[in-house]
Amino acid sequence: MNFLWNLAKKNLSRSRARTIVSIIAIAIAIISVVFLRGMINGLLVSTVENHIHYKAGHIRVIDKEYELKEHMLSLNYTVNGIENEGYENIAESLQQIEGVEQVVPRLKFGAMVSTEEKLVTMMGWGVDPAEETKFTNINALISEGRMIKPGEREVVMGAGLLEETGHKVGEKITFMYNTAFDSLQASTFQIVGKIQSGLELLNDSLFYLPLDQAQKILEIPGEVTELLIVTPDYQKADTVLPRIEEFFKKQDSSGKYMLQLWNRDYPMIEMFGIAVVIYNFIYIFIILLACFVLINTLIMIVNERTREIGMMSALGLNAREILYLFAMEGVIIGVWGSAIGVIIGGIITKIFSVVGMDFGAAMEGMSADLMFESVFYTVFSLENLIFAFVLGVVVVTIACIIPARMAARLEPNEALR
Repeated sequence: MNFLWNLAKKNLSRSRARTIVSIIAIAIAIISVVFLRGMINGLLVSTVENHIHYKAGHIRVIDKEYELKEHMLSLNYTVNGIENEGYENIAESLQQIEGVEQVVPRLKFGAMVSTEEKLVTMMGWGVDPAEETKFTNINALISEGRMIKPGEREVVMGAGLLEETGHKVGEKITFMYNTAFDSLQASTFQIVGKIQSGLELLNDSLFYLPLDQAQKILEIPGEVTELLIVTPDYQKADTVLPRIEEFFKKQDSSGKYMLQLWNRDYPMIEMFGIAVVIYNFIYIFIILLACFVLINTLIMIVNERTREIGMMSALGLNAREILYLFAMEGVIIGVWGSAIGVIIGGIITKIFSVVGMDFGAAMEGMSADLMFESVFYTVFSLENLIFAFVLGVVVVTIACIIPARMAARLEPNEALR
């Protein structure tokens, strides 16, 4: 075997130009796989994180009817506890369940602000500042001012929303809204913070206010539109779900509440799982395209060395050893190409994991419900590099079987002639 290995290396050095071209082709394919996979993983990680933080939590508790009216921000179907005792009753009980780390209340409603030129529509989120900050780390996105405080008539608004309404931090803003009894009201709050985010929902559509103040102006004390349950690991939230379902089965005789798992009840997130499988096939296809260059090179080598193959057969090399010889030549090219591609692709991916990629222009006009950020960062990981290297070597090795079998099937007499 060592003899065949040394002979394979020697044969490749006989035509360095073709060998280098084949290595470059494989390297370019691996660079594409490493970078594309890092970019896709970055997009998926960012989107899933935003989906969990601003829409689903790990598990979401809502009224069954609210699911149908959520797009209208209805206040008629709220989480108001067991037998209308208030949401705190449920939140405290949920936190006693094993595997539940946090329960985040939110009260969502529609609002609008009148300017000299137009009526600006927006969403208000009544939140518990401490719980919200602990869950989403929203403080990190406040570029000016501070987070709201409980009991105060204060709001924090997105930078785009502030610009559209013509307001600044420190000023007062008056917005109109419908209460739970469908009466149009207006309230004035102090703007104490500005959110600067690449997420359209936070930047252009949303303002935060203290939960107790939202309940007061909307005339629904002790009620919220949803409770977000946080577990130690969102990917294992399905193991906690049965215990929460058992709690509601025992406590909620009316059956008015429903539980939504972060990845089962949202079509867009379910599509991500399918997309990952599709992209894996795309990675293989990219490497296969590069393999055509290698296959062509090896077929040319077989044709040029036909008499040499016949002579090796006559001297005692059997068909299997000849197959191994040409397969080894392909493997060497695959290993070198994959190694170079992984190094260069890893460097490029690392750079964009720091500087990010701005798709703001491409995402203009997209719905705020889609949790895509205009700037996202590629994911640089050892797992990605190993995946690309192994995939490259395996696919190239399999592709080399075609010309290797051609060489192994040559009859010594015909080859020598």
